[in-house]
Amino acid sequence: MSESLPKGSMDPMPHLTERQRTVLSSIVRRYIGNAEPVGSRQVSKDIEDALSPATIRNVMSDMEEMGLIDQPHTSAGRQPTERGFRIWVDQMMPSTSLSEQERMVVDATLSAARSEDQLLAAAALALAEITRLLGVAIAPVLDQSRLDRLELVPVADTTLLLVASFGSGLVRSISVDTGTALSREDLSDLVRKVHLTALGRTPQELQRNLQSIESGEIRPAEDPLHDKLTGLILRSLLEVSHPVRSHDAYLQGVGNVLSQPEMGERRSMVNLVQLMEDRSILAQLLQDRIGHEGAACITIGSENRVEHLRSLSLVTRNYHLGNAKGSVGVLGPTRMHYPKLIAAVDYIALRLSQG
Repeated sequence: MSESLPKGSMDPMPHLTERQRTVLSSIVRRYIGNAEPVGSRQVSKDIEDALSPATIRNVMSDMEEMGLIDQPHTSAGRQPTERGFRIWVDQMMPSTSLSEQERMVVDATLSAARSEDQLLAAAALALAEITRLLGVAIAPVLDQSRLDRLELVPVADTTLLLVASFGSGLVRSISVDTGTALSREDLSDLVRKVHLTALGRTPQELQRNLQSIESGEIRPAEDPLHDKLTGLILRSLLEVSHPVRSHDAYLQGVGNVLSQPEMGERRSMVNLVQLMEDRSILAQLLQDRIGHEGAACITIGSENRVEHLRSLSLVTRNYHLGNAKGSVGVLGPTRMHYPKLIAAVDYIALRLSQG
């Protein structure tokens, strides 16, 4: 159903009795629904076997000692801790799927895209609209894709537009400042030398060639200027094939998260603003998850290695475009409707993979 990333030194999860599981499930579901601590009388309404509020309070007390729930103040009910959410997600969370109407919203949003940028922005938007949280997406990493075609188009005296087509069917572009004006003959010669060094290579092979050029092991042009420019083009190709730049993270639905009750806390607000200001943090985080194959990946609160996410939860799923892999996800407070989020990232990752 879902998988979490390794959680370091977190203590092993306790074994719960059936009664404890039932009470925890009731508390989690009610708390997700209204963000209010849950009392014993409310729990008793959810349990088929008639348990007195006093019995339920005893069960709650035991689970509080286990660190699964806590009480914000003496007269309040209980609410799940991060640990409680984790055991519920791993052991008790029901599965669900998107409604037909929600799938139609996703399909319509994605079908309007006409480019890779538009497609990923649309994926983030669809996630935000369905979950009412923050939808995120990153461009696919092209580690296994070979460079099929490369064009260098002069757009100013010292600026080239690099347009790269990869075997996965993706096209990436980036502006390159050469630092010097190139004649038509110089540009043609540069293109020929770069083609010999780069065409048909994967990013890993491009990296090795770049290292060889920079170490002087190979001299593709036998000309210091052209060797320097060839290295510059290779570095630019590596940059577009392994996107961790701020603008490679697509975010939609900031207002959705800000409207959540938990975001009134100063720490949560500051963390979210910092993520918005430096999207490369999210870009790198989602890229790190590309190696996590299989079901949706969930990290809850302090399980996140990134400081700005310690008060938030992140649910992601990888998608495939040919042999290139990217990631989409939903970011929000730990009190999230996890089954719905998993259904959303699963469906949108599937649609992106289908093309």
